[in-house]
Amino acid sequence: MNERVLMSIVAVLAVFVVASIVIGIINISKINSILDYAEDGDLVHNLEKYYNSVNELQKKLKMSQEGMLSDRISGCETSINMTLSKLGIVNFDAYDDVHGNQSFALAVLNRYNDGFVITSLYGSSSSNAYVRKVSEGKCSVTLLDEEQEAIEKAMSGKVH
Repeated sequence: MNERVLMSIVAVLAVFVVASIVIGIINISKINSILDYAEDGDLVHNLEKYYNSVNELQKKLKMSQEGMLSDRISGCETSINMTLSKLGIVNFDAYDDVHGNQSFALAVLNRYNDGFVITSLYGSSSSNAYVRKVSEGKCSVTLLDEEQEAIEKAMSGKVH
């Protein structure tokens, strides 16, 4: 019986020895494959270089994103300055024989007070519409009082 016990112990030890050798070989092959990435054999130095290059790439990416955003914001600001966003409207009676404020002057301007005034004059026998160009809040032709009032309302920036 002692021989059987001794043989069992030797067999178990042999299995442990073989398993240890296999695990050692696997670990050595992993270490060697990692060291293959190290040009001069200094893994720590190469890992530092790798992380530094990743950090540089992150910085460049962030700067390019900020640059792109800055360009897009500038483009949006330019576009928004040119949008016709300021409105002023005045309803009035253009003729003595027509009542109900059916005539109107509508001023539509951008941030720089450039735009136009549309005027519709409604009468009992006719209806006429006019468009006048506005630059910096002024018009090159003489305006009706209502047209000037519509421009002033639009320049105030409040919807009227």
